[in-house]
Amino acid sequence: DNAEVPGSSPGWPMIKRGVDLFFLCLKIKYNQFMDKKQTDNLAPFDLSDLSENQEQTLRNLETYIQNSLLDKSSQKHIAVIQGAAGTGKSVVLTQLFKTLKSGEKKPLTPYYGLKTVMTVNHPELLKVYQEMGAKYPYIFKKDYLRPTSLINRVHQGSQAPDVVLIDEGHLLLSKREPYIRFFQDNQLAEIIKLAKVVVVVFDFQQVIQSKMYWNQTLLNQVLSSYDYRYFPLDFQYRMQVNQDVANWIDQFSRGILKPFPSNLENYDLRIFNRAADLFKEIKNRDHSVGQSRVVGTTGFPRRADGAHHVVVDDFDLPWDEFDSQVATWPNRPESINEVGSIYTVQGFDMNYVGLLLSPAFEYDSVSDQITVNDQKVTHREIYKSSPTLSEPGQIKQAKTDFMLNALNILAKRGRYGLYIKAADEKLNQRLLELANK
Repeated sequence: DNAEVPGSSPGWPMIKRGVDLFFLCLKIKYNQFMDKKQTDNLAPFDLSDLSENQEQTLRNLETYIQNSLLDKSSQKHIAVIQGAAGTGKSVVLTQLFKTLKSGEKKPLTPYYGLKTVMTVNHPELLKVYQEMGAKYPYIFKKDYLRPTSLINRVHQGSQAPDVVLIDEGHLLLSKREPYIRFFQDNQLAEIIKLAKVVVVVFDFQQVIQSKMYWNQTLLNQVLSSYDYRYFPLDFQYRMQVNQDVANWIDQFSRGILKPFPSNLENYDLRIFNRAADLFKEIKNRDHSVGQSRVVGTTGFPRRADGAHHVVVDDFDLPWDEFDSQVATWPNRPESINEVGSIYTVQGFDMNYVGLLLSPAFEYDSVSDQITVNDQKVTHREIYKSSPTLSEPGQIKQAKTDFMLNALNILAKRGRYGLYIKAADEKLNQRLLELANK
């Protein structure tokens, strides 16, 4: 009480110790809170026990990178990790990045003195990766960048990286976008110019719009002048399914309709007659095991009052919104009352997924398949003109592919279950018939 000026009273050291203790307790509580969030967000990516297939791929990648770094010529080297949704591409990339970064400060490693960065064109995933900078002493938030930021910073004089890791490479821009300050023609081509070695993840079945249009031909064109090698991942780790169920979901995601497998084992695959019933079951699952959400495809018209909601029969919930808070969309408690989209769930795992197909997905009784009515697609941004899409037939096919790829992404989010409801009544009736068979 007498310490008006620090050091002027015998009581000041005790006060100072009390203040220091208060802030120490505050920091501990904050770190405990952050650790919980990091556990929620990072758990599916930062795994210590990889499968034999993943371990072998990781070893092969390290060998390729080390050999590439020994090459003293000006040649660029590109490693392409290919695999479908749920095959563990991001898990392998996360472990590789940790190995490279931990070796940068160790003189006896092949990575000593390197500058390694990681980039992803997905804001929700970027948040997850930046948390690694708080978890490990050898990684910093600044080691993770959006592709445009990386390119522009180097062009403005920042040190160029030696190695760049790119997650979700199928989200890289394949055309210029001045609105976000990308003035070149192809982000992958520009990143390759910056680094000695580039490791990039690709899945052509996750290409979802024209400004990020990729196919094997275009990728080959970008890589043709360089040394490159493919590293395939083909085992399904996310969905806990047998091969028959995996095949059914694969075919469904391509618009092919087949009777349900006779043995679903422990995977909960169901078709619902009402979206409200689907939502009720998802809430039950979220209450019992957590991380269960409703997701939807583009093509739902706005509500009569103009609200950006998904409305199916008596089901009515708003679309997801990007949020700058630490927790990602699948880990935010309030998101149980929203409908997720490819922009918030791509790349993430959930336990149970309730999938709503918009009116843009229709049933063709002649072919007994799902068709896409591109006139009913409400998010027209995915169809903007692109120099990589010029032929009329190619454009028409791409419009269907973008929607089926979005369906593929959403249908493969759930570890233990997938619940489906189609807004098109004919399609939903056909799905119910196949489930009953």
